[in-house]
Amino acid sequence: MKNSLYRKITILTILCTFTMASFYCYGKIKSSLPDQYTIYYGDELNIKSRYPVSFIKKDFPCSVNVSNQVKSDSYNVEAKLFNMIPLKNIKINVIPKISVIPCGFQIGLYLHTNGVMVIGTENVKDIHGNESSPANNIVQKDDYIVSLNGIKVSSKSQLTFLINKYGNSDITLGINRHGSNFEVKIKPVSTGKNQFKAGIWVRDDSQGIGTLTYITKDGIFAGLGHGINDVDTGNLLSSENGIIYNANIWGIKTGKRGNPGGLLGTINYDKENELGTIRHNTNFGIFGIANKKLLDMTEKKYMSIALKDEIKTGKAVIRCRIDNKIQDFEIEIEKIDHTNNGREKGMIIHVTDDILLKKTGGIIQGMSGSPIIQGNKLIGALTHVFVDDPTRGYGIFIETMINEE
Repeated sequence: MKNSLYRKITILTILCTFTMASFYCYGKIKSSLPDQYTIYYGDELNIKSRYPVSFIKKDFPCSVNVSNQVKSDSYNVEAKLFNMIPLKNIKINVIPKISVIPCGFQIGLYLHTNGVMVIGTENVKDIHGNESSPANNIVQKDDYIVSLNGIKVSSKSQLTFLINKYGNSDITLGINRHGSNFEVKIKPVSTGKNQFKAGIWVRDDSQGIGTLTYITKDGIFAGLGHGINDVDTGNLLSSENGIIYNANIWGIKTGKRGNPGGLLGTINYDKENELGTIRHNTNFGIFGIANKKLLDMTEKKYMSIALKDEIKTGKAVIRCRIDNKIQDFEIEIEKIDHTNNGREKGMIIHVTDDILLKKTGGIIQGMSGSPIIQGNKLIGALTHVFVDDPTRGYGIFIETMINEE
C-alpha cells in the first residue's frame, strides 16, 4: 500500500513538474518573439529564433501609411512551435529603403491639447461657507473637457469664463474619456457675485524643449522618440496639433546620480520663429510637417536607416547640438532587445565620450530624440536616461518611429 501511494505521488509530482516546465518554456519562447517585425521590399522574411518556430502567412498585404508619400505594406504571420502549437501573431511591416536627414538640434514644442485635461477634483465652499464637490464621481482624472453647453473648449481660461457665464444653472460638459465622447451635467457652486466654481482642476496646452531626430525627403519630421506626457498623471497628452519652434539653448545643468540635469533654454513663440506643425503626439515620438525655414536650416545630407536586426552591440554615436554646434559623441550600445516588445526601450546605451561627459555628465533632459548612428546609418533615437546613472539610457529603434508615423 505504501509503495503504491509513493508511486502515485511520484508520478503526480513528475506530471506537475513537467506541466509547469512546459508552460514556462512556452511562455519563454513566446516572449522571445517580436510583436512586430520590419523588412525591406524584396527581402525574404527571416525572423531569427533559436527555437523550432515556423512562421505562416495569414493574410494578404494591405497598404499602411509611413508618411504622406512613402507607403509600406503590412500583413500578419502566425508563429507556431514545431509547426503545430500556436504561439502568437506577428505584424510584418514591409517598407522601402528610406533615406532621411538626421538632425540632432533642439526645438521648442507647443502642443495644443484636444480640450482641457482634468487632473483632479476638489471640494469648494459656496458663498455661505458650505462645502461640496460638484464634480466628484462625474468627471475623472485624465478626462478631456471638450465643450461646455455645446461651445467648444480650447483653454483653461475659456473654461473658467464659460463656467462663470453659465454657472447659475446646470451646465453640460462634453467629455472625451479614452476616446469615447459623452456629456455630463454639473451644478457649479456660487462663490461670489457672478462667480462660480465646478471643483475641477484642469490643464491645457503643453510646452517644452526636445531634440529633432530626422526629416524625410517629403518634409516629414520626427522627434523626441517618446510622447509628450502630462507632468502630473504621466499619461500621453491628447492633442489636436501643435507647433515646433527654434530653441535658444543658453546653458546646461550637468546631470548627476539621482538628478539627470537638463538643457536650459528659451523659446520665442513669434510667428517668424516657427519651424513646422506637429500632427501627431504618439508614445514613440512627435511627427509633423516641416516648413521652409526648417528645411533651409538643415544640411541636405541624407543617411540610410538601419532595421533593428542590422544593429550590433558596440561603438556608435549620438548627434546633438552642444555649445551651439551639432556634434557626434561616442557611445557604446550595451544591449539590444530584438523582440522590442517594450518598443521605446529597444537599446541600452552608455555615453563614453569624454567631451560630452565633461559638459553634460551624460544624458540630460532635452536630449531626447538625439539621433543614434552606427556604420553611417541612422539606427534610432535617444529616449530615456537612467536616473541612478546619467551616463546610461535607452534608445528607440528608428524603424519603430518610421512605422509609427
